[in-house]
Amino acid sequence: MKVYFRDVGNWRGHHWSCKKKYRIFWVILLLFIIFSGYYLLPEKSTDHDLGFASLELSQKESTKGNIIRIDFVNKDGEITYAIDRRYATLLRTKNEDGQIIQDQYLDENGMPTNCYGYYKIKYTYNGNKKIIMFQDSDGKPANLESGYSSIIRTFNKNGQIIQDLYFDSEMNAVPSVGGYYGIYRKYNSQGLNYESIYINAEGFPMTNTSGYAKEQYIFDENNCKIKQFYFDVNSKPVQSILGQYGEKYKYDNNGRISQITYLNKDGKPTSTKLGYTILKRNYYKDGAVKSDKYFDLEGKTVALSKGQYGIKHIGIVTLYLNKNGKIKCCIDNLLNGYPFMTVIIGFVLSMIICFLTQRLQSGMLISYIIFIIYETLMFREQGNIRSNLKLFSYAQTFLTDQRIRKDVINNIWLFVPFGAGFYAIFRKKRVWIVSLFLSILIELIQYFTGLGIAELDDIFGNTFGGIIGVLIAYGLLNRRQKEDFTERERID
Repeated sequence: MKVYFRDVGNWRGHHWSCKKKYRIFWVILLLFIIFSGYYLLPEKSTDHDLGFASLELSQKESTKGNIIRIDFVNKDGEITYAIDRRYATLLRTKNEDGQIIQDQYLDENGMPTNCYGYYKIKYTYNGNKKIIMFQDSDGKPANLESGYSSIIRTFNKNGQIIQDLYFDSEMNAVPSVGGYYGIYRKYNSQGLNYESIYINAEGFPMTNTSGYAKEQYIFDENNCKIKQFYFDVNSKPVQSILGQYGEKYKYDNNGRISQITYLNKDGKPTSTKLGYTILKRNYYKDGAVKSDKYFDLEGKTVALSKGQYGIKHIGIVTLYLNKNGKIKCCIDNLLNGYPFMTVIIGFVLSMIICFLTQRLQSGMLISYIIFIIYETLMFREQGNIRSNLKLFSYAQTFLTDQRIRKDVINNIWLFVPFGAGFYAIFRKKRVWIVSLFLSILIELIQYFTGLGIAELDDIFGNTFGGIIGVLIAYGLLNRRQKEDFTERERID
């Protein structure tokens, strides 16, 4: 083969340009992998049993002007943080009429402390209404996990709460995480709240995301709620998402629900859609739920769809338990306990599928599609139709809420091997569109069956993951081809 010096120079220039592009591509990809893994690293775990609960402490109250100071103190009289209340000191400010206008929460060192998502509560009054505004450490509206920043509370002539309506930081009506905009309460002759009605922004009954519009309660001789039943907007008995018409409760020594027995339309124990009749619950010292275990009517342990006999909560991580109540060895626990493994596994699978034979690539891709369906549609609780069509709805909470970060990044990396597999087989960049179509199909199924929430963010994340998978496969396979071509050129 005759080669001129000018051709050699052009070849070297082109070769260097390609190498430069590939280096930039892999640097960007590496940065994205590091970014994903970093934001999936587990946060510092909270020891829910470390410290003192409020029942183990005494309260010391003092007044200075219009401010009442309430301290939790230990046996030595030292101000002590109550782990179940999330504060050590409450500073309560009252106006001239004796109405509370502000609550501020401090730790044992007198510094502002986060009390369930807020640092202060500001109260204003207007007739029989009270406006409750949750605030951060700077006095700005706090966005609570429950979905709102403020409550407008209405009282009856007896001083009982009859209605709560939820609002965002700009005082716009907003739904809570249960899908309802407020609650209306009814009371019996004994002054007990015997019925709660979930209402929309206009104050009319509506069905919440659990499948019912009203709750009615039954109390024991000590006025403790022992049963509740569900009804629709027309006050007819209705099933909740688990299939029960009601629940019966038992309590522990601290007044927390320790056992739930699910009831049918006649008020008798019944099996839920997931296969259990009784749920037994344990708590950490600070009141956070520690574990749930599943049993049938006879008290025998019951395994659910993924072989779990219960779940254990460690911080924001939920792990499956085996029959003996120990943490189960399974892929779900691996991904839940170490969420950054999603990134590692996704990238490794994308690399593997690129270097298999076409027959093995097809088999692996089919298997992975089944895995996607398993993760997104199988064994989910069925509820009402729910959707979130706001794009980037989690942008404000992405950096502050690890649950949100985990969901967003997992949605991306779930489709990375899928995109890589399709490109490896068909060698066309436009195959990323298949990721878009599959994601839309999954969201539509979730929407019409109630198997989760149909979200535009999920479609975007899945499609973006498919594009990344295509780029990974394109980079790997084209580099391999160019290296083979370069080697042949060098030999020639």
